[in-house]
Amino acid sequence: MIDPNGFWTRLGLDVVLGSVSGGVTSWVAVVMIFRPYERTFGLHGAVPKNKARLAKTIGRTVGERLLTTDDILEELRRSGLREAIERKLGELAVQLVDTERGSLRELLPAEVIAELERALQEAGPGAADAYAQFVATDDFETMARAFVARSHDELERTGTEIALVPEKKAGIAARASGLASGFINDVLAKWVVRAARTDRARALAAEAVRGGGTALLDRPIGRLSRWLPDDAPKRLVAAAVPAVWEQIETQLPALLETVDIPAMVERKVLGFSTQRVEEIVRGVTQRELNLIVQLGYVLGGAIGAAQFVVERLLER
Repeated sequence: MIDPNGFWTRLGLDVVLGSVSGGVTSWVAVVMIFRPYERTFGLHGAVPKNKARLAKTIGRTVGERLLTTDDILEELRRSGLREAIERKLGELAVQLVDTERGSLRELLPAEVIAELERALQEAGPGAADAYAQFVATDDFETMARAFVARSHDELERTGTEIALVPEKKAGIAARASGLASGFINDVLAKWVVRAARTDRARALAAEAVRGGGTALLDRPIGRLSRWLPDDAPKRLVAAAVPAVWEQIETQLPALLETVDIPAMVERKVLGFSTQRVEEIVRGVTQRELNLIVQLGYVLGGAIGAAQFVVERLLER
């Protein structure tokens, strides 16, 4: 006859020993995933031992599956980036047209102003040379003759519209009858051409470039809204946002192709210490690791109970 006390004692002992054995074994297996960090007595943690391969696998997974070009573009569309760009451009457009601005000399750094003034000084002789070459051409002489003739005609039309007393009309008619319009035009045209081809005119052209550039640097810009319609900011944003977004969608794939994301992630992981890698892995899988140990205790106890049953059956 089976002793009840011995039966339950043996069953309990087998279950407890099996449970402890399974739990400790599972705990050692989990620890061996990370420890020891360095090879010790022939033992080396799985993660430290395969850190380089783990880094390469993570990099390839991230670069080829998690951060593909299509995924990034889709995320940008879903993230509201386009709306954010539209809001920011709207703010910039309003600021651009409504802000009172001083002269370029006040807005630009002193180094930039110095370079601009130097460029203007150097541009003077070049402009003078270009001016001299232009006025020496036949085209300029033709333009001068056309200008003189047009001015003469406009002067005559203006003169005929002025109401004059009969005495003055008679005097003007008498003087005008002795002049030939063609001769006057020819003389004036030659005078204009000669004046334009003098060294003085050439110097004035160079000075005009220098003086005009300096005046432009000193002239206040003011508010651009004075020269623009009231809806200019809105229209500017409406035109700019599609163009900016199109550039993002067009240029981003080519830009991402120049970035080796897998290699970048691999280098980043390799730069982590082994302790840091363990923290990252445990931070993601600690619940599952604890479950493995707990299942070890449960399965160990179940195996202990099964072993007890088998032994009893064999004793019969």
